Amino acid sequence: MTNRLLSTIFGITKSSIRRAVSTIMHAFMRGFVPLYLGIDSVTRESLINEHTKLLAKKLFGNQEEKLILVLDGTYIYINKSNNFQFQRRSFSLLKGRPLVKPMVVVTTTGHFLTIVGPYMSDGNNNDAAILNHTLKTNIDDIRGLLREGDVFVVDRGFRDALPLLKDLGINAEMPSIMRKGEKQFTTGEANASRLVTKVSIILTGYYYA
Repeated sequence: MTNRLLSTIFGITKSSIRRAVSTIMHAFMRGFVPLYLGIDSVTRESLINEHTKLLAKKLFGNQEEKLILVLDGTYIYINKSNNFQFQRRSFSLLKGRPLVKPMVVVTTTGHFLTIVGPYMSDGNNNDAAILNHTLKTNIDDIRGLLREGDVFVVDRGFRDALPLLKDLGINAEMPSIMRKGEKQFTTGEANASRLVTKVSIILTGYYYA
């Protein structure tokens, strides 16, 4: 809803609406966000013990104290901008409309750990590129939370980020990729892909809610 429409509904000026929205945003940032949202609001032990499904621990954690996170890129549609440069960078050829791309990081129970971005929708910002940037620049001090042997559950769009994850000691669980000349997966590859889908499906409910 625009400030103009809100001012009509509440019978106050647009400047009053702007001040009210700004005040509310600052209040949230001071008293709500640090306590309930983001990496600093929860401990590693809490994420493992309270926000990790037993099934995920059995499939990928070997019952050890490993942090298992599910990552995926999504998109938010926006209005067409009057700024030509921003308009070009935010227009998605795939979707045929302007959008921005955040990356969601959740636990296997669906607890939101952090949302990175948003990034522009140009071709350079695919899922793998966003994850590489997040880890290399240590956004939200995410690397301070991670330990060697932790698990990232991702889709095939993150395949170009696998070398960096390996260097950091992070185990990536990703559906199998069919090699050139193959017509179907082996039984082991197909079952391994199903296990990844079983854990990562937690995000599907959020996307279609």
